[in-house]
Amino acid sequence: MVKKLKKTNKKGWIKIVEAFLAIVILLGFLMVIITQYKYSNEERILIRENNAAILKNIEKDILLRDLVLSVALPSNSNEPGFPEELKTSLDERMFPGEVCVLNICEIESDCSILDIEKEVYSSEIFIFSGTSEYLPRKLKVSCNFL
Repeated sequence: MVKKLKKTNKKGWIKIVEAFLAIVILLGFLMVIITQYKYSNEERILIRENNAAILKNIEKDILLRDLVLSVALPSNSNEPGFPEELKTSLDERMFPGEVCVLNICEIESDCSILDIEKEVYSSEIFIFSGTSEYLPRKLKVSCNFL
C-alpha cells in the first residue's frame, strides 16, 4: 500500500524565513551604528578630559608657564624652535594613537589649526603672567586620534 504524501504550503514558510532574515539584517545594522556612536562619545569625553589635564599641568608648573610666556608669537609644537620641555610635557600625557599640537598665540588671535583632516578636539586657557612680567598669552591644545 502506497501512502500519499500530504502537500504543504511551502510559500508561506519561505515568506516567514524571508521576514525573519530581514529583521536580523536590520538589527545587525542598528547594532553597528549604535556601537560606533557610543565609541565616538567615549572618545570625545576622554580627549576633552585629557586636553584639560595637559593644559592644567602646564598652567600649574612655573617653569612651563615661563616657557609659554617666553616663546615668540605665534608658535606651535610642530615648529623647530618650540621649547622641548613643553613638547615633552605634551608627549607624556597623550594617549597611544593620539596626535596633539600645542599652539601659543596672542589672546585676540584664533590660534588657527592647519591641515584639519579629521575631527579635532581643542581646549584653551589664558596665561597672564609669569614670575617676572605681564605677558598675556593664549595656550591651545588640539588633539585627534589617528
